[in-house]
Amino acid sequence: MGQGSFHVTIIGAGLGGLCLGQALRRRGIAFDIHERDPALTARPQGYRIRIDRVGREALAACLPSNLAALFHQTCAAAGSPGRFLDPQLAPVRGRSVATWHDAAADRFEAEGDLSVHRVTLREILLTGLEDRVRFGHAFARCEPDPGGGLCVQFVDGGAVRTDLLVAADGAGSAVRRQTLTDAEPADTGAVCLYGRVTANAGVTRARALLAGPAVIFADGFAAILDPMTFRPPPVGTAAAGITPVGDYLYAAFIGPRGTIGFGEVLPPPGSALLAERLHALVRAWHPDLRSLLGPTEPASLAVLPIRSAAAIDPGAWPRDVTFLGDAIHVMSPAGGLGANTALADAAHLASRLGEAASGEAALSEALATYADDLHRRAAAAVRASADAAAALFTSAPTLLTTV
Repeated sequence: MGQGSFHVTIIGAGLGGLCLGQALRRRGIAFDIHERDPALTARPQGYRIRIDRVGREALAACLPSNLAALFHQTCAAAGSPGRFLDPQLAPVRGRSVATWHDAAADRFEAEGDLSVHRVTLREILLTGLEDRVRFGHAFARCEPDPGGGLCVQFVDGGAVRTDLLVAADGAGSAVRRQTLTDAEPADTGAVCLYGRVTANAGVTRARALLAGPAVIFADGFAAILDPMTFRPPPVGTAAAGITPVGDYLYAAFIGPRGTIGFGEVLPPPGSALLAERLHALVRAWHPDLRSLLGPTEPASLAVLPIRSAAAIDPGAWPRDVTFLGDAIHVMSPAGGLGANTALADAAHLASRLGEAASGEAALSEALATYADDLHRRAAAAVRASADAAAALFTSAPTLLTTV
């Protein structure tokens, strides 16, 4: 390759990896993406994601204008800024934290959070990158290449030579486990049980009852409920590979394992035990809430352990390898920062790599600048997420009363 030219291999086609791919394509930087799953929708991966100002700015920086507009057009329509309630639907005060923001009243306004269906966002991020992404291609190991850079080997026996390896393969990152052996995330002892109700009548009723997204503060845990309602998709989205999504009520219960009702071994997605736990958690709740959550689809339910990773000194990072998203800074979902931080990582890394490609900086210098910036941002996000988790798990909410 000529001066300033290099090749990037991205491991992981999640939000961060695909967002980085979009940004590299816009900059004319050679790259490929390798994903261990056989397809984009091969396993349960959650439903609703809140995209805050940081995430919105990152998407705007990385996506071409048509895809940035499509992101906004496919977001759910917010009914209200959001409410804090107790299980009997009484308002609660004094439980918000700095990372929680009001929902955007309009999908194009400058401030406020947006809610998007996770698969829809991944499909948008994949658009135009289909020839750069190899599904069913699991990372095995990497080692120095005799000609410089790295030789990346895959489980199926294939291999590629690259100048930079980007680990974007999530909390269980195989790249991190090989290259940063002391950086395994810690189990926080908390879990997130999530699922959805797709009956349209129920979603309409949820919007009337909750007036939009709501956090329900129970005894030692919390539930996030968000009625996701969508306008008709723009003409041509199905032909472009964007799967139509019907309205649904998103529900997530977050708290310590014992409080939510699980031991060390968690049931698999769709297990009948998950539906039993959900109904047990809401047994004493207001009848209207129980009736909303009663038809939660058993097949949609999954429970995940919540892990957290302390900020890792970039001085320990191996040469020719860098990281983004949960692969390096997994955090509690309580703060709503994980996906947004990953998108910001992609935008920052692409910007630095753009400087290296244009000759403004050496590749090693650009990577060092990115790593220092990520270390600072990730440390703040992990701390804020831990604070948000503490606010969710407090046992005694303060009811909002009128005088």
